[in-house]
Amino acid sequence: MRRLVIGLSLLAVLSPGVSLAQQTAPSMGEEAVKGVEAPVLSLVYFPVKLTVGIVGALLGGVSGWATGGNERAAESIWRPMTGGSYFITPETLERKKPFHPFDGGPYTLPSSRPAPSGPLSSQP
Repeated sequence: MRRLVIGLSLLAVLSPGVSLAQQTAPSMGEEAVKGVEAPVLSLVYFPVKLTVGIVGALLGGVSGWATGGNERAAESIWRPMTGGSYFITPETLERKKPFHPFDGGPYTLPSSRPAPSGPLSSQP
């Protein structure tokens, strides 16, 4: 398993899709490599990210419970742990699409609902 991870890491670093110096149009061979490389890397990355997301969801729930139902405390764990990229795509390897393993986005406070205007009961 260790050799597999090291080999895939070297493949990602040395592949033409990840190279920063590449500025020409990609060839068919390079596109084929990215088409194979992305799902193979996702096979290794996805189970790890899924496990991190599940553990983060559980820890966020425990945090919310331990703080007396503080949603912000729970969400501060949920957002980065469960958010972000779950798959590696060819666009990610080409750096056209950002790869954010722990990105929950900006925190926004829950919006308060306006009080209903008018009678709540239905008219006969």
